[in-house]
Amino acid sequence: MTQPALHITTYNIHKGFSQFNRRMMVHELRERLRSLNPDIVFLQEVQGLHLGHAETHDDWPDSPQHEFLAEDVWAASAYGRNMAYDHGHHGNAILSRFPILHSHNQDVTHLQFEKRGLLHCRIELPNTPLVHT
Repeated sequence: MTQPALHITTYNIHKGFSQFNRRMMVHELRERLRSLNPDIVFLQEVQGLHLGHAETHDDWPDSPQHEFLAEDVWAASAYGRNMAYDHGHHGNAILSRFPILHSHNQDVTHLQFEKRGLLHCRIELPNTPLVHT
């Protein structure tokens, strides 16, 4: 029996801003990701919290970016914080149409001021073994 195709997308969202932080575009990113119709989305540079942006941008999402992007499309999400600072934090996220059974963020930082993380999830797909992402 042939398994149905699994559609995956990966995207570095640059904390929801255009190149050089000229324009906030998290709402556009949400529509673009949805138009691709992936089952699982891997995101880098996801803003978990940024108090300054919330104060200066009227349309800044009330929820963390991964939750805002996933809303009503991807039922499950996981977030791994890689970099924390006084006004917030950012990291990686995984959005999934299927249940995420477990997630773990592994610190793989090499240089002190360039924090890096690897977000690992176990996702339950219908009629197949678990997928490790």
